[in-house]
Amino acid sequence: MSPSKNIPRKVSRRDVLGGAASLIATSAMGAGVAGMALADEGKPQETPPLPWPWVELDPMEAGTRAYRYYMDKGGCGSASYLSLLSLLKEKVGYPWTTMPDMLMVHAAAGFGGHGTLCGALAGASVIINMVTYGEKRDSYLQNSAIVDRLFWWYAEQEFPTRMFDHLSPIPDQIRVKAMTPLCHSSVSKWSLAAGVKDLHDPAKLERCAKVAGEVVFMTAQALNEFFEGKWVAPTWKPSESTQHCIGCHGPATPGKKPMNWNQQGHMDCLACHDDHTKT
Repeated sequence: MSPSKNIPRKVSRRDVLGGAASLIATSAMGAGVAGMALADEGKPQETPPLPWPWVELDPMEAGTRAYRYYMDKGGCGSASYLSLLSLLKEKVGYPWTTMPDMLMVHAAAGFGGHGTLCGALAGASVIINMVTYGEKRDSYLQNSAIVDRLFWWYAEQEFPTRMFDHLSPIPDQIRVKAMTPLCHSSVSKWSLAAGVKDLHDPAKLERCAKVAGEVVFMTAQALNEFFEGKWVAPTWKPSESTQHCIGCHGPATPGKKPMNWNQQGHMDCLACHDDHTKT
């Protein structure tokens, strides 16, 4: 005779242990799945290939940030890089939000105080490369032409301009042509002309803060034009003395196929060499 469906079956110790084991296993499985989900949520997103997205920026706003960051964030390298990066983080978001803020702090004073490339140019060049490098554009010559043009402009510029004088406690400073993109030359020529003997002099710091702002202004303007389809890679127009030199030693334009030349660069030759047109 089979037991009635209404009469509960006697529960054995084995049933209790088996049920408990099953419950533990199920809970562990659930916890594992949840843990995997949390791990997936917390997993860093894969870094996308270049180019990264650019959005039109206000050159004056970008330059103003660079001027202010020079004092607040560790010199010209951080100033130029972080001014552009901060705006891209705000206006674009990912993937710019994955970039570290202080990536270019070492570029201050010509990289570790060595006086080589001006850190403002270095920080700006990082952003230029990240937004222009890619398969849809010439992967090297396009972005290098923008960087190259920025460096020409810097070398020919009489710094500092009056662009950020409205922010500065020391306006209307003496202006001196940088002549090269090198920190050593740019700063030393200006310091000698201004009679500044201490590189921590407020006048020198103001000068370099303005230079950082001006570099970023030009960078934002150039990239806006590039993505609007209005930017055209210019032809290098060296001085007469430099033209005389590269006639034997170097190519005339960026991207020209190398032939018989033993000089690399577009800096003014007279920054380091004598004028051979007079000999």
